[in-house]
Amino acid sequence: MPGAKPAFYISVNAMRSNQASWGDTQFAEGLGRAITRLAAAPVQLLFRGESPLAGPGFPPGHAPVLIRIVGPHLEEPQPGMPNILWMISPPNLATMGMLGRYQARFCASEVLSQRYSALNCPMTFLPQASEASHFHPGRREPGAPDIDLLFVGGLAERAGRRIVLDAVAAGFQPQIWGPGWKGAIPDHLWKGERLDYDGLTEAYARAKVILNSHMPHMARLGFMSNRSYDALMAGAMVVSDPVAGFSAPDLPELTMVATRAELQAQLSARLQAPALSMAERLALHDRMVARHSFDQTARVLLDCAGALLAEAAGKTAVKIMQDKAAAPPLPADPARSATTLAAALDGSAQEILALAAYLADPVAPALPPDQPVTAPADQGVIHALMADQREMQAQARKSPDGRDLPRITALAARARRLHEALLDRTSPLAFRTGHAPPDYLLNRVINDQPLWAHTAEGFDRDGGKSSLRLWPRREPAQPARAIGVFIHLYYDALTPVFAARLAHINAPLRLYISTDTPEKAARIGQHLDAAGIGDADIRVMKNRGRDIHPKLYGFADAYENHDIVLHLHGKKSLHSGALDEWLSHILDCLLGPEQEVNRILSFFDSIPQLGMITPLTFRKVLGAAHWGDNLDIARELAWRLGMETPLPGANQLRFPVGSMFWARTAALRPLLDLDLGPQHFPPETGQVDGTLAHALERMLGLVVTTGGYHLMPVSGAQTRLHAKFQLRFGSNGELRRALEARQLPFQSDLATP
Repeated sequence: MPGAKPAFYISVNAMRSNQASWGDTQFAEGLGRAITRLAAAPVQLLFRGESPLAGPGFPPGHAPVLIRIVGPHLEEPQPGMPNILWMISPPNLATMGMLGRYQARFCASEVLSQRYSALNCPMTFLPQASEASHFHPGRREPGAPDIDLLFVGGLAERAGRRIVLDAVAAGFQPQIWGPGWKGAIPDHLWKGERLDYDGLTEAYARAKVILNSHMPHMARLGFMSNRSYDALMAGAMVVSDPVAGFSAPDLPELTMVATRAELQAQLSARLQAPALSMAERLALHDRMVARHSFDQTARVLLDCAGALLAEAAGKTAVKIMQDKAAAPPLPADPARSATTLAAALDGSAQEILALAAYLADPVAPALPPDQPVTAPADQGVIHALMADQREMQAQARKSPDGRDLPRITALAARARRLHEALLDRTSPLAFRTGHAPPDYLLNRVINDQPLWAHTAEGFDRDGGKSSLRLWPRREPAQPARAIGVFIHLYYDALTPVFAARLAHINAPLRLYISTDTPEKAARIGQHLDAAGIGDADIRVMKNRGRDIHPKLYGFADAYENHDIVLHLHGKKSLHSGALDEWLSHILDCLLGPEQEVNRILSFFDSIPQLGMITPLTFRKVLGAAHWGDNLDIARELAWRLGMETPLPGANQLRFPVGSMFWARTAALRPLLDLDLGPQHFPPETGQVDGTLAHALERMLGLVVTTGGYHLMPVSGAQTRLHAKFQLRFGSNGELRRALEARQLPFQSDLATP
């Protein structure tokens, strides 16, 4: 667009829903004000996952430029415009391939800039900056008392704040603002969860000394955080933990200390010395303005944007497709075996990329019809790129005029991210998470999601709080056939717990128990004998697929003998002590007092379309009661199940969180008929999400509801959790009519994600 004026999108890691709690938001707004002031250019903020195409755009005659301010997460550049990267702290993952798709790269670490430049990925050092008009010595309220020592920032596992804790241990009395400190420091030192942007600058203008603390990887890679720049701009002195390669000889007010002794000496000297006068604070502010204000940064970025816009459009557009393939690839079965999950994913990724390269030719002929499918015994782990691979194969089998180029481009980008992350093992921010990347992290790479996030954007936790409050029924159930009780006991010491609960079922039952070693099986049998429970079918199975594979497929031959089944397992959540009460909660809902169990069984008798009864979602996992990192595997399962309706969104998904439930066998039949084996599940590595087992847990509820059955969460009569969301009925008939009329809050209409 010759002669067009630049307009800027500034992208940050914050989500739109929580933008106020991220300092990056105010940081970007300050930079945007500087750009508008210097160049009269319009500026719009983009939040995590947002595309310029979805926004209002800029007035005619403007050429858009994207400035991506990178913190913990690096997103793909946007096609059709220059993309400028400014890395102000290290992202958890930044492959050489993704960095190379940016037309210009700046970094607030001189050390990291030099390392990338040496790897033929030029990166220019552009240090942190601060908004001079906001952080100013004159911003303190008249008569407000001095603050001798101050720290503003949260305490968390990833941010241990050693320098702050050491200062407290040495007897200093810092004022501390931020989340996570309660109980870690004396109560009188903690001033609150959060200071807003105006409160922050007022506190900095009152402070004599400000502590700065960095996450270990940030300090190791040479990033001095903007906390130091804001504090200095406000006229305060700073004592920081060490930052590799950082040097500021023109700022004697900023000191780094490596040991507790150095910290104590520096703080003692600075706190005992007279406070800087207002004239001295203003002089410090002026030095910061000349070197480290947003105006200085904006000038650099504006010059860069002008140069990029002056280049030919073809050189600034982001290249999504690879070069054309020399010959059409032969589509492979997505279910082919591989030695590791990463290898299986990468095999699919490489075929997707090869097909994308072939389809880059707009007249490439359609590939032949489907090839024969590999025999089930040879199939490998079901993973997150299978559905993409099938979809790309379908695109390649279409005629040239029937192909969806935007979708082909999107599928290629997902595969490329995964392939690059597995291929890039030597660059400074490569995918290093131990010996093997956890499965859920691989899924997040595919979807260009932060490696640490869990709660879905816009997810409503209240949707999982509704339940039917059980009421007692004296008459025992009289099912036509025995109830099938399926229990997976990896933790065999829990056998007496389940034996005691099973005594609450006043109806014929057949017990099926799985575990992973003969020794555990023997101990389980002994526990059952002691409890007076005999004739249990105890089987030893591979430790694959958690409880899901043993219960659904390890006893596949047993389901035809039962109309109603109960699924349980010896749940322990070793990754979180906060979940220790989860099993007890589930058992209180599903196997409470005998008269409540009678009521549950009576529902199946009097409500023919009742398919599943689940426990009320435990309070500690409400925030995870959505697709998580399992949606792509669920897409593959939906294909295998022949589902024609779209998968529901996070707020419409209902499933037994914890995979324990009562169910009608007919409602589970589509999943049972998948006939999955242990080879379809990844090896056990302590995964907390993103595996076939986690996807099947969610599909349990979806298969029930799409099959025309009702799913109903229940809570025991004594359960007070989410009491105001409990539903009460006086009879089974009244409940049946409400279910049939779809009047209950947990009967959400399905909607696309």
